Parts: sequence; C-alpha cells; structure tokens
Amino acid sequence: MRKIFFIVVLIFLVISLIRNIGDYYKNISFYDETKHNLITAKEINKSLGIRKQSNLSDFEIEKNLRNKQSLVRENEFMIIVPSPSPTPTPYVGPTEAPYRQWVSLFFE
Repeated sequence: MRKIFFIVVLIFLVISLIRNIGDYYKNISFYDETKHNLITAKEINKSLGIRKQSNLSDFEIEKNLRNKQSLVRENEFMIIVPSPSPTPTPYVGPTEAPYRQWVSLFFE
C-alpha cells in the first residue's frame, strides 16, 4: 500500500516537474520575442524621428536652432516677456471655532 502511494506521489511530482519545465521554456521564448520586438520598435522610432527632422524645411531648422541659442537675425529684435507675477490673495482673518458657528447659526 505504501509503495503504491509512493509511486503515485512520485508520478505526480514528475508530471508537475515536466509541466513546469515546459512553462519555463515558453516564458523564456516569450521574453526573447518581447525583447526583440522592443529593440525593433526602438529602431523604428529612431528612424521616424530622423525622417521627421529631415522633413522640416530649412527655415524651420534655422528657427529652431536660433531659438535654442537665443540668437536673432539681422534687422530683428528680441522681446523678452517677463513671467506674470502671482496674483495677491486676499487676507482672510481667523474665523470662529466651528462650535461657535453652529451656535450662532441655530440660536441667534
């Protein structure tokens, strides 16, 4: 009886081990495929960025470079607009305690 029980448990463990090894290899292949897809997506993104830059006109490229370096063309002048100052908030004095507010609401 014990031998039969031991054999059944052993068979169950071997089947579980084989199933886990199969799942492990499936997960490894999924990881490799996902990693490959990520690398190709990054390459596509990089090539699209390069194509976007090449589609810009010469005027746009020059304008972007001048704006980044804070330069101006001849016969142009730069206007620097200061950032708006925060609006002042009104002063709110200390209020009564909440229980006094309730008392004044109901009894006065």
